[in-house]
Amino acid sequence: MDKAENQIQFVMATVVPALMAAMLFSYLINDVLFLVLFIASIAAAALMILPARRMHRLHFETWAPNTLPVKLITSVVGMIYIAAVSVFVVSLLSMYEGFNPQHPATFLVEGGLLTTLIGVMAYSARNKERFLATEKRFFLDDPAAIQERLTSVLAEGGHRHEKKQLGNARHIHLPDCGVMISISPLDHRVTEVCLERLGQANDNVVQSVKAALSV
Repeated sequence: MDKAENQIQFVMATVVPALMAAMLFSYLINDVLFLVLFIASIAAAALMILPARRMHRLHFETWAPNTLPVKLITSVVGMIYIAAVSVFVVSLLSMYEGFNPQHPATFLVEGGLLTTLIGVMAYSARNKERFLATEKRFFLDDPAAIQERLTSVLAEGGHRHEKKQLGNARHIHLPDCGVMISISPLDHRVTEVCLERLGQANDNVVQSVKAALSV
């Protein structure tokens, strides 16, 4: 699982943005390379379907930390950073080709990239701990059936819990145990269950929830 996530992170954070940066420079060096690099960047991104499919399959077999969002955020930061630097450098080099690097569109693109970068980093700082405190697993079962099974186990164990539904997602909050369970349908036959530890979570409750879903 971790190997597949690292592959996706590496390609999306370095390979794809590097190819996109080379596309920008190809305007000044050899515009024939633009199409080749464009196809190469699409191909590199498309190949990430393979590790993504492997991860999807493994999520049915075991609980796994929800580290992918953190790694994807790192990839996005890398992409934006490389894109911003590339646009800046190309705009300066374009003076030798007779272009106007002070065109308003250049500042608009740079400003948009930097604003997006700040927004992504702020989102990461706000949600990183929550992502890392969450485990998830996929099940071939109906969300309502999973919720019913969990609430039955929690009631038998005498654990106070609160249920609520937001859109298609069902949530079970155990305030006394420091656990939040989210049950979300991915499609008509696959359900994602996320188990978030809130502060000092009760490990016995966490294990009982996992055991109830593994039956």
